[in-house]
Amino acid sequence: MKFVLLPGMDGTGLLFEPLLNLWTEATPPAVLSYPADRILSYEQIESDVLSQLPVDEPYILIAESYSGPIAVRIAAKCPPMLRGLVLSATFVQRPGGRLGKWCRFLVGPYLFSGTAPRAIAKKMLQWQGLPYEKIQLWLEAFEHLRSRVLAARLKEILEVDVLEDLKKCEVPILCLYGKKDLLLSNRSHELIYQANSKVKRVGLDTPHFLLQAKPAEALHEIQIFTQILENSQLKVLLPNELHAKFVDGWNER
Repeated sequence: MKFVLLPGMDGTGLLFEPLLNLWTEATPPAVLSYPADRILSYEQIESDVLSQLPVDEPYILIAESYSGPIAVRIAAKCPPMLRGLVLSATFVQRPGGRLGKWCRFLVGPYLFSGTAPRAIAKKMLQWQGLPYEKIQLWLEAFEHLRSRVLAARLKEILEVDVLEDLKKCEVPILCLYGKKDLLLSNRSHELIYQANSKVKRVGLDTPHFLLQAKPAEALHEIQIFTQILENSQLKVLLPNELHAKFVDGWNER
C-alpha cells in the first residue's frame, strides 16, 4: 500500500520529519508540498494534488491540519485507487464558527511580518507542550512562507466548509485528534465523527501538533488502520461489506 502525505499550513512537508524517521514500510511515503511564494486557493491546491496521486496502485491519503479539507474533497470524488483516509488534527468546517468567518476580514500579511509573530508562535508552541527541537523544526518550516501566503491560507481556513463532501466519502477514515489541542475545539473532531459512519476516531494525549509530539503513537494507529484495510481485501468488497469488515476489524483490536 502506498502512502501520500499532505502537509499542514506551512505546506512544506518538513513537519513530517518525526513521523518519517520512524517509518518502517518498505516504500517511503510520497510527501507533497505547496508553493511557498504563491497564493493558491483550496480548489487550486486540490487540483494540483489530484494530478500527483497514484493511478495504478492503491494508496492511503494522510492529511494534516490545513490539508484536511483538501483530502476530504478528493475522497468525495472517489478516486479508483484510494483505499483509506487519515485525518490528523484537522477540521471540515471553519474552526472558529461564525466568529471565525468574521475574523477573516482582520487577517492580513501584517500578522506574520517582523519578529513579533515568530516570538508569539514560539511561546504558543511551548504552551502546547512541544519540546525545543520540535519547535525549531516548526519555525524552520514556516520561515519558507511569504507573509501574504500565510494570511491567505488562514483566511481560507476561517471560511472552509467541506462537511457535505465528508458525507459522500466511501472509504474508511481514521480521525486522529489531540486531547490537549488548544487550536481546535472538540467540535472539530466531533463533527467529523458524526458526519460519516466510516470514521473511526482516536484521541492521543498530545497538543495540536500530534504527528510531531507523539509520532510513534500516531504511526502505530496508522499501521493498525492500514492492516485492517489490507485484511479486508478492499478490492473485492462492496461498499457496505467493506465498512462492516472495517468496523469488525477495529473492534477486535
